[in-house]
Amino acid sequence: MSLALSESKIRNLKQSLESSKIPFRSEVRLGVLSSFKIGGICPVVIEPESSEQVLEALHNFHKSEIPWKILGGGSNLLISDHPDNFVTLRLSGKFKEYESKGDGRFRIGAATNTTPTFRQISQLGFTGAEFLSTIPGWTGGAVIQNAGCYGGELFDLIQSVEFLREDEVLVRKPSEIQHGYRHTEFLKEKNSIILGIEILLKEGNLEEIEESLKDKRDRRNSSQPENKKSAGSVFKNPKIFREDGKEIKAWELIDQAGLRGEIRGGAQISPEHCNFIVNVGTATASDVNYLVELVLDKVFKTSGVRLNREIEYFGDIP
Repeated sequence: MSLALSESKIRNLKQSLESSKIPFRSEVRLGVLSSFKIGGICPVVIEPESSEQVLEALHNFHKSEIPWKILGGGSNLLISDHPDNFVTLRLSGKFKEYESKGDGRFRIGAATNTTPTFRQISQLGFTGAEFLSTIPGWTGGAVIQNAGCYGGELFDLIQSVEFLREDEVLVRKPSEIQHGYRHTEFLKEKNSIILGIEILLKEGNLEEIEESLKDKRDRRNSSQPENKKSAGSVFKNPKIFREDGKEIKAWELIDQAGLRGEIRGGAQISPEHCNFIVNVGTATASDVNYLVELVLDKVFKTSGVRLNREIEYFGDIP
């Protein structure tokens, strides 16, 4: 595990941020910023409110030789118990806003909360984004993973993505971005910061839209652990099909491996949906990682299938 940042580096960074008038907080427990409610104390969380402040913050990191990571809504993330060898960047200000551009076009900031944002847009009478109202987290994270469910994916709607890469703000069409099932080039390279997107939706019947929103909300509530602290689906479905053409789901392989309800410390493979690991008490990142490795090992031994994680790790997790 890497050594914690020195006090002198942290002090110099704070002075630079104060001079640049970039908002930040000190000694932040990152667990409160994640749906898992797992994660230790980070020395500094920087919260830029504009693209200019993001660029200035990155300049300060480079000048001070300080490692950094970007954190969004924390809904698909397992955060280290000791995130003290880097600082955290978390977008704020205008990045938390969305606006209508007319004719079904919407500009959506990367730090908007997906569930209320896409529900509100749908309730304006535009259809096609109802499925996103069931996905927790921030829009930036949804872009990185090409979030989707119930047959829809975010990149089905995107007209352009605005992001920062190598100190330059870029705007790209979906055809210019590598993307696929729960995957984009942003997830693989990790050298970009999503700033916002523009989407295009069709006008629809408001009554039908409300019915669609309710249906998807009910389906989600009936198929996932209710009121439990988790990071959503832990593993991607393996894209393997039975002879009848039906897809084999990750949860089925985990169940067949006899791991439903398995407990380690304060973490448990959910008895309700075993592709979820839930924090049933005071789970640590190490507890969750133990169960992740257990699933990978036992599923391969019982089925020959190598599952891939859908949740991301944030910091060093032994």
